[in-house]
Amino acid sequence: MTKKVKTIMAALDLDAGSDAVLVRAIQLAKAHAAWLHVLHVIEAEPLAHVAASSDRSEKDLRKELKRHALSTIETLLIENERTRRTKVKIEFGVPHAIITRVAGERRAEVIVVGPGKGQSLKEKVLGSTADRVIRSATASILVVRKESTEPYRQMVVAVDFSPQSAAAAKEACKLFPGAAMQLVHAVDIPLTLEQAMLRTGTSRIEMQRYLSASSEKAESELSTFTHDVFGAGKVDARVVVGEPGSTLVHLSKDRHVDLVAMGTQGRGVVLQALLGSVAQKVLKEAKCDVLVVPNQ
Repeated sequence: MTKKVKTIMAALDLDAGSDAVLVRAIQLAKAHAAWLHVLHVIEAEPLAHVAASSDRSEKDLRKELKRHALSTIETLLIENERTRRTKVKIEFGVPHAIITRVAGERRAEVIVVGPGKGQSLKEKVLGSTADRVIRSATASILVVRKESTEPYRQMVVAVDFSPQSAAAAKEACKLFPGAAMQLVHAVDIPLTLEQAMLRTGTSRIEMQRYLSASSEKAESELSTFTHDVFGAGKVDARVVVGEPGSTLVHLSKDRHVDLVAMGTQGRGVVLQALLGSVAQKVLKEAKCDVLVVPNQ
């Protein structure tokens, strides 16, 4: 029997797209009979600037903003058929830091967020709130990009044969047991290797042979990986030729694909500073929802 999720958190910015995030979070909470914690974070820094230039105190502004946020969220919950096991929390501070802290306090297993706009200079340099939550949270992150009232029907799981991709495949199955799953491994010649091969006089025909041999090896490794993760049951899996990030983005545009799932490559200083190039590309360009499973 598939293990159920106990606690889910939906982080709402109350901008356009919050409906989609909440709908998906409610749907997931109902499917697992889980607690749903709805969180909205009001950035404290801009609030202090507003208070300094107005005749109202910061305390009064906080009360008004909190009251308005609670009212807006309650309306959204009513419109989207809230579950009985729902709690709402409003906090002030830095969004990604508050989301990570509260998720840890509530022992949330999944954090449902929107992708963010990435329009400000701050977001372009540091990443959106979703990007920064992924770097710091221990829970899985479901980034909702599309509005839909339907459960996921088809998901693609990125496989690189690492423990992280195995964890992503298992987590996707646990969260969405009703969805069909396809494991995908992308094979390509990295640009640096291609350039080195060209410098040493390797012909295009020889490079194609190298790629074909790599694909054959990957087919065998994918078969072993699938058996190790899922046992003898039949699981759809395939090897495709192409750069991994671009391949996943391309697959996300298929109208039948609802979700792309992938793991991260660690939780050290490097991940804190910069997500992997594949994850960055998928989070930025995918046309469907994205599930990111951290390395536990």
